[in-house]
Amino acid sequence: MKQNLNSSLGYRFGFVMYNTTSKPNIEEISDWNSIEKSGYKIHTHPEVNVLRFETDFGTAILIGDAFVCYALGNVKDILEKMLREDNAWDEFDKLSGRFALILLSSSNVKILHDPFGSRTVYYREEGDFCASSHSSLGASLFNDKLSNDAKAFIKLPEYKQRGTGYLPGDLTMYDNIKTLIPNNYYDVASRKSVRYWPRKNIKPVTLDDFLQLCDDYFSKLGSYFAPRYKLLLGLTGGVDTRAVIAGLRGKGCDLRLVTWTGGRLPQKEVPVVETMAEHLDSPHFYMDPTKEVDSQKFMEIRKIANVATGYSRGGSRLTAHMSEVALPGEVFVRGFGGEILRGFYNRHKSYMSGNMVIDFSILYKTNKIKEPSDEFSSFVLKATKGFIQRANYDNNTYNLDLRDLFYWEQRMGAWGANMLNEMDPAMYSITGLNSRPLYEAAFGLPEKERLGAKLMLDITALYDKTFSEIGVVS
Repeated sequence: MKQNLNSSLGYRFGFVMYNTTSKPNIEEISDWNSIEKSGYKIHTHPEVNVLRFETDFGTAILIGDAFVCYALGNVKDILEKMLREDNAWDEFDKLSGRFALILLSSSNVKILHDPFGSRTVYYREEGDFCASSHSSLGASLFNDKLSNDAKAFIKLPEYKQRGTGYLPGDLTMYDNIKTLIPNNYYDVASRKSVRYWPRKNIKPVTLDDFLQLCDDYFSKLGSYFAPRYKLLLGLTGGVDTRAVIAGLRGKGCDLRLVTWTGGRLPQKEVPVVETMAEHLDSPHFYMDPTKEVDSQKFMEIRKIANVATGYSRGGSRLTAHMSEVALPGEVFVRGFGGEILRGFYNRHKSYMSGNMVIDFSILYKTNKIKEPSDEFSSFVLKATKGFIQRANYDNNTYNLDLRDLFYWEQRMGAWGANMLNEMDPAMYSITGLNSRPLYEAAFGLPEKERLGAKLMLDITALYDKTFSEIGVVS
């Protein structure tokens, strides 16, 4: 995958869509590819894959990587059915990857993304319609300014105390631009998001059935990505990426492994990683992302990473260092999705009062902040209230635990997905565990089988029992 330095790296692998009647400033993306269809203009980054599929029922434009992770059939069959039938959601659930999907039919125009939401989609609430892969891209085209309130919020000590930098709800650093939340699509005509999952109660699932779904998933993940990319994964003492490493190796994929040091590798984890690396016998290296490098390229990549995340996280040294070690055609496979499977908020026994605005605000705050300021609390409460409305939490969520939904949709769909954007200037990134049927099955497991590290170790043991038994740190 050759990097085109003439395009904005801050929007790498991205896209933007707007009405042909609009007059945006496209100077930054003047060398991107473009499509004009049904009154819309769509620009796509030169490096991103684009599938355009015309049918008698309309046009589908898929931007990124998509594959069928369950059942028979192919991507084009699913797209054709989605254009033909307004509610072919069972078909859509079979898709995985990292993609945005634009469906243009005579009845409506929809914008969707992959189950995790790993291909971020942002939209303008007011003014000219615009949907884009990066909040800063839409803002650049339509001259949206950074929000003074958001700038003040990320300077609060509480924002840094949380440890993980992302805004509450579906906010971006621009008042007029919001995040499309997973399990919702954007309806262009109404300028609103519409929830399409869950559609039924979660059913009980046995561990054996869940593990079979995992095996099917890794077969499809490996068969799609391994022939197209070189695979790089992080090696730590934790369990999420461990399961992905085991699954891909179990399907015959060659991997390269990296371990981040410099405060990201606790001393107690060092011997664990060394033992794991020796056992796996794959190419492995250490990298210290805390070091400053006195070079123009290094500083430029840091600035670009800040653009890629919509100015919500600052310049990333990690991204700049990864740009130094990435190989041509390499994709970074993150262990994201594992915490969705094993119930991050559930296993920490987060209390839920039944008031979603309060409960979700507390989950965002985390236990690290004991006495939040009025400024912090009021901003979070307002953001959360808007998120609940725009992400359609007033719809029937059936018997789904709202902690699971909120973790998936807000923590992963807002922060986790933006972390992929942050890495993209250095190398293309994907989510290792990204499947709606797999998430749904995990939600149906008994708590004793699901919550905690055991579930990921059970997945690991499917392919490599010894690897699953090497000391677990987190």
